[in-house]
Amino acid sequence: MVCLSKGPGAFLAAFLALAAIVAGSSGCSSSDEESRQAGNLGTRVCILNSWTEKVGVEYITKDTDTGTGPLGPSMQSCAEGTGKMMGDVDGELMFPAPTPALGFQANNPWTGAPRFSLIEFNSNDPHRRDGSVNCFDESFDVGQTRVYDNGTFRLSVERLPDDQWKEFSVIIEPSQGQLVGYPCKKSS
Repeated sequence: MVCLSKGPGAFLAAFLALAAIVAGSSGCSSSDEESRQAGNLGTRVCILNSWTEKVGVEYITKDTDTGTGPLGPSMQSCAEGTGKMMGDVDGELMFPAPTPALGFQANNPWTGAPRFSLIEFNSNDPHRRDGSVNCFDESFDVGQTRVYDNGTFRLSVERLPDDQWKEFSVIIEPSQGQLVGYPCKKSS
């Protein structure tokens, strides 16, 4: 039997009862919760230099890394980051002159697939840069690869299966002789 009474006390009691019912049921299924936890994973980027020249690596945003500076042939450098506003891991790759430097950013947004962005600076000298162009900024599914080849070197970005992080592999190797994704386009 439901008893209705009038007055401000009855309204407050009804409101508090309704609030307790709503708070007790989140409406989220277990798959929603798993998706949300996957969105909490940070991002890890590993750069492998399979090219014949040294490549400068500098991580600008990251939680930890295995080292920055010159990355010699057959060497690898990794960084991981979690929860930054614009990117979990971002940095720069510097090549021997006259090849311009590249900037990169990897991020696992709260919703959607992990993203990787590549930009090309107009100079390899950090003090003389006054512009950049966007090479790509894309969501990546596991196993997806994106290639950039400027005729001097080839850079391949691949999304690897998840581990403790959303994983990206960046491989720098000699050019295959065919321009791919180069020249990069100015953002509109």
